Amino acid sequence: MTSSAISAQGSALAINVDDADPTVWTKVKNVKSYSGFDGSATSLDTTDLDSVAKENLLGLQDWGSFSIDINIDYSDPGQAAMLASKRASTKKNYQLTLPSGDVATFLASVTSFPIAGGTDALLTATVAMAISGDVTITPPAPPA
Repeated sequence: MTSSAISAQGSALAINVDDADPTVWTKVKNVKSYSGFDGSATSLDTTDLDSVAKENLLGLQDWGSFSIDINIDYSDPGQAAMLASKRASTKKNYQLTLPSGDVATFLASVTSFPIAGGTDALLTATVAMAISGDVTITPPAPPA
């Protein structure tokens, strides 16, 4: 049986830098890897004296965080926009486009943008973001 696994190579992250125009996306360059959407819904305990075992309902979904590992380039418009967002404590819309054509869109705040370097090494960062609200996954449009 052929695997349906998807290679991450070719994924792209973009930030919406123009709050007035939600259709303008700026690619964040030099992304090496990403991870996220790691939150979970809370469990609301509905157990009462008539219960014969624990009972619960799921609370609101929490999408958690999203992070990217990058080679730093402060002149890159995407990285610069993320750093400016951190400085201003603002939320921005992001788009993660997967090689399959699926697109995840989410609102997030940059919580940290550290720098790391060393002898015979590149300047790198693991940029952390806190997701606010829902994540929308849009499948690719069917072929015409």
